[in-house]
Amino acid sequence: MSNINIQIRLATVEDLEQIFSFIRQKAAFDGYLDELQATPQQLEKTLFGRSPLARVLLAEVDNCAIAFALFFYTYSSFLGKPSIWLDDLFVQPHMRGQGVGTALLNYLSTLASENDCGRIEWTVNANNNRGIEFYQKQGAQILDRIRLCRLSY
Repeated sequence: MSNINIQIRLATVEDLEQIFSFIRQKAAFDGYLDELQATPQQLEKTLFGRSPLARVLLAEVDNCAIAFALFFYTYSSFLGKPSIWLDDLFVQPHMRGQGVGTALLNYLSTLASENDCGRIEWTVNANNNRGIEFYQKQGAQILDRIRLCRLSY
């Protein structure tokens, strides 16, 4: 891990093009670029409109965005507490292995603690061995007995 100064901040509407770029990069990395339907206009409405549905963290080095995390709050009836759902985490390839992902997860952990959340949850592509290894190093449990279910409209 190198000794770089990583700054984490909440994104604003002025970051919209950067957010969309990161979403496209993550979709390409995951092999789902052809399924990407979001537009900058949709993101502006859903992330920065009257009732934002999610929030975005940007990781920056020297005022240049190099990674993002998109998350929102959910609720766990089992815990009786809110939780954080991490929908996207993406670090640009040239910055991987330098503590950027860890910094984003640490920031999310602080938000979870400040908001009395019971947990942070997310999915990882089963073929993303490097990502799985990274998450396990962060202390995440990989739950094989739970399957993602989806209804698309």
